Amino acid sequence: MSIYGATAGTELEDIIRRSEEGEANGAVIYQALALMARELGLAEEAQIFSEIANMESHHSGFYAVMNAKYPQAFWDVVRSIQQAEENADSRMPQTIEKVRALGTPEALAAAEGMEFICAQERYHGEILKQLIARHEREQNACEQSSNERCVNSSSVENSSMENTNEQQKQDSNESEVKVYVCKVCGYEHIGSLDDEPDDYVCPLCHKGKEYFVEKE
Repeated sequence: MSIYGATAGTELEDIIRRSEEGEANGAVIYQALALMARELGLAEEAQIFSEIANMESHHSGFYAVMNAKYPQAFWDVVRSIQQAEENADSRMPQTIEKVRALGTPEALAAAEGMEFICAQERYHGEILKQLIARHEREQNACEQSSNERCVNSSSVENSSMENTNEQQKQDSNESEVKVYVCKVCGYEHIGSLDDEPDDYVCPLCHKGKEYFVEKE
């Protein structure tokens, strides 16, 4: 059952809007506390605050959908976000250099963190671009076939993908293949990094091997 627009245009709209804003602000506060906790070496507290921040973010999104804050044309919204991610990436380097030019140890550390954020923005834009392309391919395929055939094909494909994923998991468990995750963009490298050359870089954010950690 959809919640989209449940309170839009009603006497509750303003209350829900304030709730959404409060939860969004809470997400920022808790995420900031998580970062501060990590700097203090409080790993457990940082994890807790980060989890709460994710919950607050979910709450904010829930209220936004209740009030129909964003258009219901889902893929139009995704396309606009993808463009915004790309535009943000083009503006960030100049700002990073201005922060670095401040010269303090805090500013230099912040500039390095902003470079990570910039790489993540590129990753977000690329992922959204891939999602949009896949959607357009599927939409074109559906237009070329009957709705019934499209639904049946989708069901078979999903079943096949599930079986394939399950088999891949089993194969991975049996062979104990190592997986390394890029700390910047989340890219997963399958196999030992020792087999890669010293100048190996992440194919998404172009960071070196030292930015990868083994996935548990």
